[in-house]
Amino acid sequence: MEETRDERFLSRRRTAALKAFKVKDERVATFKKVAAILQKSEIDRTAEETGILASCSDVVKEVNLRQEKRDRIKARLEEVEDASEILEEKCMRLAAAISRATSLAVYTGAGISTAASIPDYRGTNGVWTRMQQGKDIGNHDLSQAEPTLTHMAIYALYKARVLKHVVSQNCDGLHLRSGIPRNLLSEVHGNMYVEVCRICKPSREYWRLFDVTEKTARYQHGTGRLCHRCNSTLQDSIVHFGERGNLPWPINWSGATRAAKQADVILCLGSSLKVLKKYPWLWQMDKPVQKRASLYIVNLQWTPKDENAVLKINGKCDEVMKKVMNHLGLEIPHYNRTKDPIFFHAVKLQNCEQLTTTQPCLEEPEIKKEPLSQSSDENVKCTVQRTDEEDCISPIAMADITTTYPAPFFAALPFLSMGLPFPPMYMYPQLTPLFYYPFIQVPNTPAEAPKPKPACSFCMEYEGSLTCLYYQRDGDCPVPTKTENEQKQEEDALVIRADTPVASPKNPGWFGKGYRKGMKRKR
Repeated sequence: MEETRDERFLSRRRTAALKAFKVKDERVATFKKVAAILQKSEIDRTAEETGILASCSDVVKEVNLRQEKRDRIKARLEEVEDASEILEEKCMRLAAAISRATSLAVYTGAGISTAASIPDYRGTNGVWTRMQQGKDIGNHDLSQAEPTLTHMAIYALYKARVLKHVVSQNCDGLHLRSGIPRNLLSEVHGNMYVEVCRICKPSREYWRLFDVTEKTARYQHGTGRLCHRCNSTLQDSIVHFGERGNLPWPINWSGATRAAKQADVILCLGSSLKVLKKYPWLWQMDKPVQKRASLYIVNLQWTPKDENAVLKINGKCDEVMKKVMNHLGLEIPHYNRTKDPIFFHAVKLQNCEQLTTTQPCLEEPEIKKEPLSQSSDENVKCTVQRTDEEDCISPIAMADITTTYPAPFFAALPFLSMGLPFPPMYMYPQLTPLFYYPFIQVPNTPAEAPKPKPACSFCMEYEGSLTCLYYQRDGDCPVPTKTENEQKQEEDALVIRADTPVASPKNPGWFGKGYRKGMKRKR
């Protein structure tokens, strides 16, 4: 009896499963049939087909909703450009907003580097678009890329003290090469020219003149080279999908969040914003809608932030920024390889590291040196001028020499032998005000303080900065000295902490499920 019951139970389960599969197959078949009928025009449909559509109204409604969704996604992928008149008007509005801004933050994507022959990702000829279509993405040598007009326009806004921060999703390093200082730049996906030692504290950087990501991949960031200080393995700074970048440089999330909080105008250039939309602190989501920063977007495709934008400009970044800079009255500087900081700050490979890469290096600029004949002629001219000046001494100069030259001590001996208490004042003219005008205070000429030596000759020459704006050098971040009050406050806090029990770490709610499970196990 037990075996028959088990058999009956299994047979019932099989029939129930078969019924579910049959219902699903029938529904799929009706969907296909209705979709094929809807593709025909009403004139070409037969009476039987119109009857099927009338009997399956719910299926027809769902098929139409699916088709509308497909059309909407397809329309979002299309690149649309505004007419010339509309584009000019929008550029004037954007220029007016930038001129009124007190804190401008710029978010950039792959669209600003397409003019440098670097493909984007989600465009009509983007890398991911071509891969989905089964096309070859081609070979692209990023070492030949140079900062575009948009990069140099952003640099001009920085020089005009309008720009406060740049958040870039690009790994090409063109923002840093254009001249944007590292403290005003957040490359949230890393830099292809930077490799880092994570063991050193603070993390030590190495700029290279080639792509350091030749041997790296997702969760595998070792470049095959060693740190010159601690001899540990160097890693690239690239952040892949599924990873979280925690490097202070070049990712600089702290600088990005600080600038996003203070920004009153946010300008997005060439980014689909499908990645940056996931970071709410970049969009001031903790503030009311009326108090958030004004958002301006320049992109050819649809973005998920278009509804929140004050102005959306459908145009190419170079064309838009050229018009905007003309309205602002700012000149866009041309890219100059001699002013590129990567050629000055890059660390060249040692002899034992020459075989660690096969990537092409950036061509270093040629520094023009003056011929020896010209320099020798100038030296001859300078010596001739000096000899002429020494020979032809004016009477005014002679008077200055006589009034400032003190007489030696032995010249006063004859006057002392004559019974005079002190020699005549004409022998010491610099002391006459003290004897004849004792109430007159002779001003003490302060000694000139020695000028501080610049830490970086490149930054001093081109940026006028005593500190290095681009490269983390040893001793750039000295430990700040604390006052006595601050030390007392820290000591009191330590005493209080010793008495109170240590609280368990809170779950930040940012990491994935695996991290949360680990936190629960620890608790």
